[in-house]
Amino acid sequence: MLFKSVLAAAACIGFVAAEPGCNNCTNESPDPYVGVPAPWDLKGDIYTFFLLPGLGIPLDNQLPKKAFPPLERQFPSAVEGDYKGTLGMVQIVRYTESPVGPYDEMFIVPGYFEYDRDGKKKRGVRVSRIYVSQKYPVWTSRITWNQPKHLARFEWQDRSDGSTSVKIYPFDTRGEGLSEDEPSDKPWFQATYSPLLPENLLNETLPLLGSKGLLGGLLGNTLSNLNLNPQIPFTTDLFKLLGINATLIQPPVPAGKDKFGALVPSTPEGAWKAIDPLQESSQTTVGSINLNQRGGDGEEEGVNAVGDEYYDNFWPGLPVVNVALKLKDAKIVFGAPEVWQG
Repeated sequence: MLFKSVLAAAACIGFVAAEPGCNNCTNESPDPYVGVPAPWDLKGDIYTFFLLPGLGIPLDNQLPKKAFPPLERQFPSAVEGDYKGTLGMVQIVRYTESPVGPYDEMFIVPGYFEYDRDGKKKRGVRVSRIYVSQKYPVWTSRITWNQPKHLARFEWQDRSDGSTSVKIYPFDTRGEGLSEDEPSDKPWFQATYSPLLPENLLNETLPLLGSKGLLGGLLGNTLSNLNLNPQIPFTTDLFKLLGINATLIQPPVPAGKDKFGALVPSTPEGAWKAIDPLQESSQTTVGSINLNQRGGDGEEEGVNAVGDEYYDNFWPGLPVVNVALKLKDAKIVFGAPEVWQG
């Protein structure tokens, strides 16, 4: 516990004086990789849906092959642990602020894993697969938090009804053993988030009411100020209140091949890392997320070029349409990790 506190304090001191990790934070940027110490304070919009027993959490505790990236699943140390399921989630994040500039992210937490630590069996959740849109968070997160990040191209579409669609084209699904230099031709993941009620519903309804007379004016003013999708506060601290252990336990990640030099291994070599990330937003809404994967990578063959299974609903056991949360303008904090040798 003392060691963890010292690490956190040291990271905070470093964070105060830390410079941004890049000035031109793009994949084409010549800026060198620079370590930015934790904690990281970020902002962005988060779309999340949960995996529950029988609904994304396999009852036989057998994960699909696509749960892990092609690189990491070649290394037993990177996928170490016995899968136990229980509770998981998938998140898509549009970071608007970070120490390495804006970027997009998608990750899978398939549930709990059992692992050995100091001769004892422990359980924890982990991020098993994660994609981001630029190279700087790939490099930093693999070193700092053991997150198995890989590059992908994100394609977004925002609509006037409040719905948002995303398609993700990874750099690591074009073929076995290929350097991760270009995105795939077809999306590996695609989804559309929709609010419970279309945000433009009243704009389309008000003209039908007319504006003549006192009643029409009163109705127009009342309805124009009505929030059809009430916002509520949400924080991941809620997990602690419910007795849910949400600490991410990450095994070491290996080095990979890419033209950006971002696929670096864990530091120190062989170390495991744990972190309690924070996510909170006062503007959280409930909606739905449609996971129809029609036209996605691997649809015709049932698997893609690296053996990832194709499912019409992306993930086995999930409905095509799922309840989802949107955390608008969320605060996200990644602190200094606890580190130990496996």
